[in-house]
Amino acid sequence: MAETIDKVIAIVGYLLAILIPILGLIAGVILYFVKREDPFYQKHAKYIIIVAIVVWAVSALILGMSMMG
Repeated sequence: MAETIDKVIAIVGYLLAILIPILGLIAGVILYFVKREDPFYQKHAKYIIIVAIVVWAVSALILGMSMMG
């Protein structure tokens, strides 16, 4: 049961990172610092943070390009 909850938390983190990058970034940072002793959360927290930053950057680029012309 605990493994299922772990997977659900990771999936929700990734979905937040893709759909609402600022919330995904916050979720990733919280996971990283709250679950420091758990390697599963440490790994996924780093990836969630990376995905959130990449999505945020790509969104900013697309928005900037659309405003230019």
